[in-house]
Amino acid sequence: MTKLEKLFEPGNIGEMEVKNRIVMSPMGTFSLNPDGSLKDETADYYAERAKGGVGFIICQTSTILPEAAIPGRTGTWDDKFIPGLRRVADAIHQYDTKCAFQLTHHGRLLTQYSHMVIDGTQIKPIAPSAIPRLLTDIQIPRTQDSGVASSIWVADNVPAQEASKEDIKRIKSGFAEAARRVKQAGYDAVEIHGGHGYLISQFLSPFVNRRTDEYGGSTEKRARFACEVIEAVREKLGPEFPIVFRLSGSDFLEGGINIDEVVLQAPLFVEAGADALDVSASEQASIDWQYPSFLFPPGPLVHLAERIRKAVKVPIITVGKLGDPIFAEEMLRRGKADFTAMGRPLLADPELPNKAKEGRFDDIRRCVYCLNCFNFGAHPHFLSEGISCTVNPAVLREKKFQPLPTAAPKKVMIIGGGPAGMEAVRTLAERGHHVVLYEKTDKLGGQWYIACQQKQKKQDYPNLLKCLSRGLDKAGVEVKLNTEVTPQLVKSEKPDAVVIATGATPQTPNIPGADGKNEVQAIDVILGRAKVGRRVVVVGGRYVGLEIADQLADEGRRVTLVTSRALGRGIERNLYLTLRNRLIEKGVQLFANSPVVEIREKGIYIAFEGDLVFLKADTAVLAVGVKPENQLIEAVKEIVPEVHAVGDCVEPRDAMWAIREGAEIARRI
Repeated sequence: MTKLEKLFEPGNIGEMEVKNRIVMSPMGTFSLNPDGSLKDETADYYAERAKGGVGFIICQTSTILPEAAIPGRTGTWDDKFIPGLRRVADAIHQYDTKCAFQLTHHGRLLTQYSHMVIDGTQIKPIAPSAIPRLLTDIQIPRTQDSGVASSIWVADNVPAQEASKEDIKRIKSGFAEAARRVKQAGYDAVEIHGGHGYLISQFLSPFVNRRTDEYGGSTEKRARFACEVIEAVREKLGPEFPIVFRLSGSDFLEGGINIDEVVLQAPLFVEAGADALDVSASEQASIDWQYPSFLFPPGPLVHLAERIRKAVKVPIITVGKLGDPIFAEEMLRRGKADFTAMGRPLLADPELPNKAKEGRFDDIRRCVYCLNCFNFGAHPHFLSEGISCTVNPAVLREKKFQPLPTAAPKKVMIIGGGPAGMEAVRTLAERGHHVVLYEKTDKLGGQWYIACQQKQKKQDYPNLLKCLSRGLDKAGVEVKLNTEVTPQLVKSEKPDAVVIATGATPQTPNIPGADGKNEVQAIDVILGRAKVGRRVVVVGGRYVGLEIADQLADEGRRVTLVTSRALGRGIERNLYLTLRNRLIEKGVQLFANSPVVEIREKGIYIAFEGDLVFLKADTAVLAVGVKPENQLIEAVKEIVPEVHAVGDCVEPRDAMWAIREGAEIARRI
C-alpha cells in the first residue's frame, strides 16, 4: 500500500495551520435563495466535504458589489449576507477543517448582464480598457441554439466601460469591505480571485489591458491594480488574517498573460500582503484549461505552480485534475507545490481524503472529468436547484439522500445493465430488497461502456464502471448477463416491481442513402465492428461526432464533419472548446448548419449556405444520436403492478440523468 505521508502532513498558510495538504477548490454551487443568500443545503454540502477529511475549503466565489453581480453567484457586498456565510463556516468548523470564501469582480464579462438591476443598482460592466470581447466590431447574432452548453456565455460584442480612477477606488473598497464580512462571518481566511479572465486578471493581461497610465503598459504596472486590492484587503483585515490570491499561471491565449510574466508578478502579490498563491489557468476564451476534462492528462497545470513556487517564499496551491491521491502525493514529494486543490473529485466523493488516508483507494468514487457538473445546457435545473455530479447524485442533497432500509422488502427485477440500472439495483439491494439485474449483452455499462472504448484519452471514464461494479459486488447483487428479458420471463419470475433501464440504440437519419453500404454507425466504428475508408464524412456535431472525428483524424484519415445544426450543441463549453480546437489543428473540415441531403456511394450531398455541395467520401459515419429502447415498458405494465422506467429508455440524455433517475427510483420503491 502506498503511504501518503506528504499529503497528510500539516501545513501553514500565514498564521493558519491546516491539518493536511488537501484543499477543496472554489466551485459555484448555484444553491441560492431568491435574495441571493446561501441555502441551508449549501452548508450541508460543505459540511460533508469537511467530514470527509479535507484540510482547507475555499468556498465558492461571491461578488463584492451589486453592480458586479451575476445570476447564480452569492454576494458579499452587504452585511445581510453574513448570517448565510456564517452557517457555512460553522458547518465546516465542526470537523476541524479551515475555510475561506472567495471574492471577485467579473469586469467586462458583465456586458451580457448590463440590462439587470441588483439590489436597486444597475450592473456596470467595467474593464481596464474599453475593448469589445472579440476585439472588433463584429455583431454577434443571438439565437435560440447557441451551439454550446449554455447561452450564459453568448453576449453581444459590446465593450465594457474603461475603469476610471474613481471606479478603481470604489472597487478596491468593495473588496476590502467584502473581506471584512467574510472575517466577521467566522472564516479562517479569504481568497481574492485574480484569475480566469475576471476583472483583476483583465488588468494583469496585455490582451485586455491597453492602458497607458500607471495601471497599464509594463508587466509590473499591469500588476498594480491587483497589488492595491491585496493591500486594501490587508489593511482592513489586519496583519495576521490569511489572504490567498488566486491567479492564472497562464491564459493559454496568444497575447495573454504567460508564465514568464506571472513569475515576475507573483513576488509583487506577496509583497502586497498575500500569504499564499492559488495557481490555476485560463482566460474566458481558453476556459477549457480552467476545468481540464477527461481529454487532458493528470495535473496539466502543475508545471505552472512549480515555476511560481521557485519565485516566491509563500505556500503554493496547485489545481487541475489532481483527484488521484497517489499522483498528488508524488507531486508534493517532488516539491512542485505545497498544497493540492481538488474540486470535482470532492463532488464525486466527499470522503476521498479519509479513504485515501486509510489506504482504501478502490473505494474512492472517482471523478470522470466529464464536466457535466457545469453543463447548464443539458442540465438547466442547475440554476434553480444547484449543481449535481454524474457519479454522485447526492450532491446538495446530502441529508435527504441517505438510502433508508425498507420495511417491506420486495422482489424487484432490474432490466438493463447500464448506469441507470446499475445504480438502481445497488441502492435497492442496500435498502433490503430482493433484486436481480438482467443484461442482454455480455457486459455491463450500456452506452457508457461504449464510450470507454473510444480511442481518445478517456482513461478516466472506466472509473465509473469500476465504481458501479464494485457497488454491485459489495451489495451482493445477482447479475444475469446474456439474458434478454421478455414478457414471458417477467411472468415466470413474478416480481413485485420492475425497473426498466433498457437504454437506447443508434438512430439513422431519414434521408436517401442512409442505409447504404458505405454508411456505418459511429458506435460500430468505436467497437471495431465497422471499417472506414481513407476519406470520411462524419455526420453529427455533438459528443460522439466530434470525438469520432478526432479519432479518425488521428488515424491519418481525411475527415470532414457536418451537422444540420450548430456545432457542439448541448456540449459543456470547456469540453467543446477542447474538441473543436483539436479538430481545427488536425485539419478537419467543419460544416455547421449544413443538413445532409443524400448519402451516395462516393460521398454525400449537403445543403451549405443555401447551395447543394457534394463532399467526396469513402465512408459516411453516422453520429446523429440515439432513440429510446422502450418496447418492453407497456408490455410489462400489463403483467406487474409496479413498473418504473429510468434513463435513456425514457428519453436519451446523459449518464448524469441516468444515474440520478436510477438512484431516485430506488429510494421510492
